[in-house]
Amino acid sequence: MFFKANNKIKVYISISPKSKGGGANTFAYNFVKWLKANKDTYHYEKNILKANKAIVIANKVNFNRLKQAKKNGCYIIHRLDEHFEENEDEYRKLKHQQIIDINQLADITIYQSQFVFENIHPYLNPEKYQVIINGADQKIFYPAKKNRDFIGHVSWGIGDKKRYDLLYNLIKNHSELKFLLIGNHLKTRYNFKQFKNIKIVKAVSRKKLVKYFQQMKILYFPSENDPCPNTAVEAIMSGIPVCYNENGGTIEIVKNCGEPLQKFDELLQQYISYKQKCLKRTDLDFDTVAQKYMNL
Repeated sequence: MFFKANNKIKVYISISPKSKGGGANTFAYNFVKWLKANKDTYHYEKNILKANKAIVIANKVNFNRLKQAKKNGCYIIHRLDEHFEENEDEYRKLKHQQIIDINQLADITIYQSQFVFENIHPYLNPEKYQVIINGADQKIFYPAKKNRDFIGHVSWGIGDKKRYDLLYNLIKNHSELKFLLIGNHLKTRYNFKQFKNIKIVKAVSRKKLVKYFQQMKILYFPSENDPCPNTAVEAIMSGIPVCYNENGGTIEIVKNCGEPLQKFDELLQQYISYKQKCLKRTDLDFDTVAQKYMNL
């Protein structure tokens, strides 16, 4: 049973996007915007029971309504940007069990990186799956015309995996450099305000973020076991090389547009050549990513 008003494909996204937020919210925001930009073919459907296709993000869906949508003939795409670990707390155990249950209803599973696939696939083992890297809106994120001075860091989360300790030590050991920190740094246990060589900006909307990316010459991104960070995608599309943690999916996004943490000095010295590599990337445009989902 399909619902195609005016021959448009009705697409449901399981998160209602906001102007600020992390990876899943950013994905939903970009996808809804893309659907509305392609309104001759697609309709953004807020009721899953009327949808032809449903993109379910992690466990963010009403399970009973998802079951009913499946009976209606809705094609279920399960998007996963997670990291399962041993000895997790009760919240994460419950979340991951919900993901496993939801995945039983999925027609296809989308892993956001090879890192996510290798970590989660053994728990799910779906019959159909693909790896699709995140993208960003090139109308929002684009390179600055001039080279800038700041070493940047962007993060909304404040958990231990974000490795603020590495950022703190970098700033402490490089008083000759200027740092621009965007996000919730003042909510961490680290006293970033003591440093005179930094500028701190609280969390900003997605549209305003590019203004700060364009003040950076490098993005320092020490977050570990990050499945597929939008921040790295947005930085590269803004022409900003990324200094990244090799533990996680960030390396799959960065490719030759940056270096691992231990090569920070090398990246700093040669950042202009890495910037040129960023400018050649065309695979991270969200238009390309969204079309891959709709072609499933």
